[in-house]
Amino acid sequence: MAIDGVAAGVTQVPIVIYAFDRPDYLDVLCRGLLAQTQVRADPARIFLLQDGAVSARTGHLHARPALINRSTEVFRRHFPEGQVVAASHNLGIAENVFRGQRHVFETLDEEVGYFFEDDLEPGPLYLAALEAMRAATEPFADRVGHFAAYGPQRAAEQGPEVGYRQLGHHWGFGLRRAAWQRIHAQLGDWWEEIRRNDYRARNRRRLFELWRRRELSAEGIGQDAANEQGCLELGLARINTTVCFGRYVGVKGEHFTPGVFRNLGFEEMRWAEGEHFAFQPLDAARVEEIAQAASRTRTAWRREALDQRIAQIESERDDADRLVTEAEVAALWHLMLDRRRVPPGVMERHVGKTRLRDLRREIVRMREFQHQTGP
Repeated sequence: MAIDGVAAGVTQVPIVIYAFDRPDYLDVLCRGLLAQTQVRADPARIFLLQDGAVSARTGHLHARPALINRSTEVFRRHFPEGQVVAASHNLGIAENVFRGQRHVFETLDEEVGYFFEDDLEPGPLYLAALEAMRAATEPFADRVGHFAAYGPQRAAEQGPEVGYRQLGHHWGFGLRRAAWQRIHAQLGDWWEEIRRNDYRARNRRRLFELWRRRELSAEGIGQDAANEQGCLELGLARINTTVCFGRYVGVKGEHFTPGVFRNLGFEEMRWAEGEHFAFQPLDAARVEEIAQAASRTRTAWRREALDQRIAQIESERDDADRLVTEAEVAALWHLMLDRRRVPPGVMERHVGKTRLRDLRREIVRMREFQHQTGP
């Protein structure tokens, strides 16, 4: 098996792997990278961006430390020459991804990087396919954001010709420094909002409100959706292959359950097994076609569905990041501490100054609350 026009050997592009508390998935990814046939990874240029267990903001334990230790052990077993870049505390997906990109583009001063979530299983030609995608998109680098090679989850073409289609999720992709800088600069308000809370406690309503200010909108508010949003606003194409060279295996994760995984067709993903593959020439018209198709789809979604999505969230959940009122402070002291009167100075300290979620957190950490409720 081989991809035409791709030189056999070792890629010099650095590879970043993002990991948290799923060592079994990480093991599958690492085995797949070691099994590459045409293009191999440089073991000294593979970096594990390992997230931590405990939030520095809230003290919440987001994962069992034993699983995080197993994760680094799995990586070191497969890539003893690789480098573990461990976080001292829990960052969440968005900050850990950003940290990995900064490591490639700023610390290493590289022009391009390959970035892998731990739940992609790369087929034996995956790195060769990324190299082919890098070469195909290079003439249009100022018009391309992310590029990947895992094809669609349903009805992927079998080759030998490989075409180009819209990229959806970001599981094992390439990204250039110039595009990364432009995308990140586009998302200042998203980063400001996402950094208010732990990533898992992100305020969905407020994040969707950011998209309400735009003419077009991604359908989500997480890390991948934000990067899609940046590309949409900049007119950058996000390009995938029509042939599958790797498969998503994340049955359980931040956004997936076995039912969602099955319903979206990921059980059906199989990488193509042909003897050789030939990437079609990529031209400016096809790049623009992919970018414009995404723009039309997300403009329609912004116009027809975004307000309804926000209204649904508002009907189900209150805004935990609003500043508390006098009535809310009194109610919290009553309901959580059984106090009918709020102590002097509390109102002045909190009303109109403290977020609801922060005041709740303060109360549950009070010795008085813990005495009332027990362990």
